[in-house]
Amino acid sequence: MRCRIHRGCHEIGGNCVEVESQGKRIVLDIGLPLKDEQDVSVPDINGLTSADDSLLGIFISHPHPDHYGLLGKITEPVPVYMGEASRRIIDVSAFFTPLPSLGKTETQILTDRQPIHSGPFTVTPHRIDHSAYDSYCLLVEADGKRLFYSGDVRGHGRNAHLFDDLIRNPPQDIEVFICEGTQIGRDPDFAYPDEQSVADEMVKVFNKTEGMCLVWCSGQNIDRLISVRDACQRSGRQLILDMYTAEIVRAADDDAGPKPGKEGVTVFLPYGQKQKIKREKAFHISNRHYPHRIYPEALAEAASNSAMVFRPSMLRDLDRAKCLSGASLISSLWSGYVHRSHKELDQMEALGIERTHIHTSGHATVDELRKFVDAIPARRVIPIHLEDRDGFAELSDRVEIKNDHEWWEV
Repeated sequence: MRCRIHRGCHEIGGNCVEVESQGKRIVLDIGLPLKDEQDVSVPDINGLTSADDSLLGIFISHPHPDHYGLLGKITEPVPVYMGEASRRIIDVSAFFTPLPSLGKTETQILTDRQPIHSGPFTVTPHRIDHSAYDSYCLLVEADGKRLFYSGDVRGHGRNAHLFDDLIRNPPQDIEVFICEGTQIGRDPDFAYPDEQSVADEMVKVFNKTEGMCLVWCSGQNIDRLISVRDACQRSGRQLILDMYTAEIVRAADDDAGPKPGKEGVTVFLPYGQKQKIKREKAFHISNRHYPHRIYPEALAEAASNSAMVFRPSMLRDLDRAKCLSGASLISSLWSGYVHRSHKELDQMEALGIERTHIHTSGHATVDELRKFVDAIPARRVIPIHLEDRDGFAELSDRVEIKNDHEWWEV
């Protein structure tokens, strides 16, 4: 068995790993780079855009576009494997946002600890804690060798038990561990160590806010949505989801999620999302949320006892609804994304809306990465999804640094 990383050895995002055995190949993730690159082409892998039956399948670790985002550019009918909820989440995101779609890709389901056999390969997904719902590490076996790919992980989310279980009972006899290292060498974004501390701090902001509490977070971060819902319950506020986020919650289909109609959760349809539904004649989407809708004319009266999942594109809707008097804003996502919306943030500051940053990262801390690397009994550890490779090398004397595009033996 041999392997090459097409992207990820020198950057965060755009993961793509090709594994070969007995003349057959599989791919682990095929993501878009996070850098603003124009017209990104698919990696140079035979079988993606021209026929080659030696490519047996593509395995997607989780539904973030830096791990699946180039699937829509594949022109050949390659089998694609991902979690069942992942497929639904990607479909919702592609409808409501500029995020990439899967095109005509047909997918097969990954299920926790259920091995998939394809040619000489056996691939076993291990569900893991991450800010993306339905995330997996992938164990690849072939030629009597074993490779373990982390995907993206953390150990401080609402599914931290999955990380802890993997630490306590890791797969054995691993030749190579390909491990993400996002947080190595970065400014720490861990003022709040876990989701519980995020919810606790949100309660404080909710309690002192006279008007509506706006929470700017990823609609795909189900853990964070649960934290917002919990803070609402503890502060006596109703939770308002935009329709895109409500559809993501529906796609995740997690009983712990803040489902519309449950515990007072309502749904607001912003103008941009409304126009999308009308253009596509997708009225089945809005119709299923009809019993739990809150309309613009009701927002001003509801503001003082509500919190709304928010993004800057919704600012005009809320300003027109005259529901921003006494409002506060919580930014609850990576600070790099926050700074990209400086225009809207300046507008909100002019409206007297005070912003508080309350966030915990979707990626493992350096200490968690050290525990992870120490726990996986691999002869070699190859870093991916990182910028500071030398910093990662300090985690273990088993670390080997590789470069994009180079083949190496497992």
